[in-house]
Amino acid sequence: MLQRMKTLIAKLTEADIAYYKNDAPIMTDRDYDLLYDELAQLESSTGVILAGSPTQKVSGEILEELTEVRHTRPMLSAGKVKTDEEILQFMDGRPVVMSWKLDGLTLVLRYENGTLQQAITRGREGIVGEDVTHNARVFANLPLKIAFDGELVLRGEGVISYSEFQRINEELGEGDAYKNPRNLCSGTVRQLNSEIAAKRNVQFFAFTLVYAHGKELSDSKQENMLWLKSLGFSTVEEVAVTAETVEEAVEDFRSRIA
Repeated sequence: MLQRMKTLIAKLTEADIAYYKNDAPIMTDRDYDLLYDELAQLESSTGVILAGSPTQKVSGEILEELTEVRHTRPMLSAGKVKTDEEILQFMDGRPVVMSWKLDGLTLVLRYENGTLQQAITRGREGIVGEDVTHNARVFANLPLKIAFDGELVLRGEGVISYSEFQRINEELGEGDAYKNPRNLCSGTVRQLNSEIAAKRNVQFFAFTLVYAHGKELSDSKQENMLWLKSLGFSTVEEVAVTAETVEEAVEDFRSRIA
C-alpha cells in the first residue's frame, strides 16, 4: 500500500506541474480525481500521510530565527574504521548490521498521537540542536502522520541527491553554487523559509529507532527498521553480516559507491 501511495503522489505531482506550471495537462480531470480519491482512501485506511501528498496543502512557513533545543539524549559521533581488520575487531565474533553512512544533515524526529511534532538538527556536539520542523514538513518522503499513537523518536539523515544537487546549482549559477550535496542539504534544511526546502526535494532516511512509548521494541535493529518501514519511513539500506560474510558485504558496498 505504501508503495502504491508513493506512486500516486508522483503521478499527481507530475500532473499538477503540467497543469499549473506548464499549462499542458497530461490527464483529464476525471482521471486526476480518481487517482486523488484512491490516494485519500489509502491514507485513511493505513493512517499514513506522506509529505508531498496532494491531499495535504502544506503552506510555506517563514521564521525569524531557528529555535535552539537541548536533546533529551546526546547524539554522539560514531567511531571510524578504515580496514576490514578493524571491522572484525569491532565485531568480536558477533553478528552486526552494516549500513550506509549517508552524507547529509542528521536529524531527530519526534511524533506524538501519530503526528510529526518536532524535527531537530544534531547541532553542537550532539547536545543542543535547532528546531527545523517547518522544513521537515515539506521533505519529499517524510510521513506527516503515522499509524502509531504513542510517542515515537527516531534518528536519520536528511539528504539531497546528486542529480538534485546539480539541478539546483545550475539554477543558482556559479557565484552562488554549493560545493557539495551535504552543504546544500544543511543550508536548505536550516533555511528560515520552508518554501525553499519544498522546492529542493530533501529526503529523509531513518537509521535508528530511539524509543517508541507504548510499544515493546525488539533487540533486533533490523526488526525495528522493518517496523519503521511499515509506518511509511524510508530507511537506510542495511544488511546483517557475520565474521564470515563481512568482507564480501564491504566489497559490495564499495562497488556501489558513485
